[in-house]
Amino acid sequence: MKRVVNKLDNTKVEVVCDLDEKVWKEAQEKAFLKLAKNLELPGFRKGKVPTEMARKHVDPSKILNEAINAVLQPSFDEVLKEEKLTPFARPTVDVTKVSDTELQLKFVIVLPPEVELGQYKGLALERDKVEVKPEEVDAAIEKLVAQNATLVVSEEPAKVGDTVVMDFVGSVDGVEFEGGKADNYSLELGSHTFVPGFEEQLVGVKAGDNVEVNVTFPEQYVENLAGKKALFKVTVHEVKAKVMPELNEELIKELAIPEVSDVEGLRKHQEAQLKANKDAEAANKLLSQIIDKVVEGAKVEIAEEIVDEEVAGMKHNMEEQMKQRGLDMKSYLQITGQTEEDLNKRMHEDAVKNLRAVVVMEKIANVENIVVGQEDLEVEFAKIADQYKMPVEQVKEILGKDMNRFASEIRQRRIQDFLIKENEKKAE
Repeated sequence: MKRVVNKLDNTKVEVVCDLDEKVWKEAQEKAFLKLAKNLELPGFRKGKVPTEMARKHVDPSKILNEAINAVLQPSFDEVLKEEKLTPFARPTVDVTKVSDTELQLKFVIVLPPEVELGQYKGLALERDKVEVKPEEVDAAIEKLVAQNATLVVSEEPAKVGDTVVMDFVGSVDGVEFEGGKADNYSLELGSHTFVPGFEEQLVGVKAGDNVEVNVTFPEQYVENLAGKKALFKVTVHEVKAKVMPELNEELIKELAIPEVSDVEGLRKHQEAQLKANKDAEAANKLLSQIIDKVVEGAKVEIAEEIVDEEVAGMKHNMEEQMKQRGLDMKSYLQITGQTEEDLNKRMHEDAVKNLRAVVVMEKIANVENIVVGQEDLEVEFAKIADQYKMPVEQVKEILGKDMNRFASEIRQRRIQDFLIKENEKKAE
């Protein structure tokens, strides 16, 4: 296969390929035979039409299309191998010449972004100091106790914190709207999970009450309800109050926290948890600052095709998340008060920022020879096996097809550890 390689710029290369005539004719013959197998003519069973007769009835354009599709991937693979190219995004392909004797293909291949590193060591950035205050420990324990509260039916008027079990029907201008009706719905007053103003109007209700609740939907809401006034007819079935358990050794035993047997032990455990969380937040903040500085000091050229693919992936993930919440993209934009142009612009900016960070960190890893070998993986397998009390072989089996991703995550952590080690301001 003859090739002409033209470097378009630092991010793309064009490769024009002329297939050998013999290879191209063989591809057409295979394409014809494949199409002939599905040919049906009167008097012949499917695939049993004589070859010479079949040639008169198989569309020549279909033969060419079938043959082109058959040679595209092998031709592209050969180009990558012979020219030692690594594509970084989906290539564009054009058929620039085609006949029964010749086929010319043009591939435009997007190359990995070129990166020229600036300073990536010795930035001397400070990590936030971490402190856990006694009142934070108190609040954490109160939250833990509240999570173990029980709900009991109350005859008293509902107050903030109580749960109201109710039926409701919502309408706008006397017409019920989709999603505005439910039976035996449990709502914790003060949870702010309903339309603004709804929960407040249920304070004081009792079991058996029938009340009308008037609300106005926010301006940033689904199109058919945004800014509209609605009436909800509510039938209260039960009011349930929270009963907090007493903080004692019996509760601590029920919590079943390892190595915690009394109140003092619980305080130490919660304090350690809070500190660990704050340490992680401080480390993440420091890492983010380091990456921002390192990327800011680097020169990076990223092809727009790469950014477009990243944006497309981000949009797809967002749409999938929206589906899980029962929304589509149009509703999401209405609720968030954005236009599609706003979203595209933000996603484009985020994609560029993310890609710059990824390729710069990859460049640092290559320069500093940060790799993950089999021995490193075995160490990680052993750690997981010890943590979950299972054989190492079972860990490997569970990881299975995700092994490459697992190795990539370990390498990513090592790059991050390297950046923190080289750029955190040392204590004096």
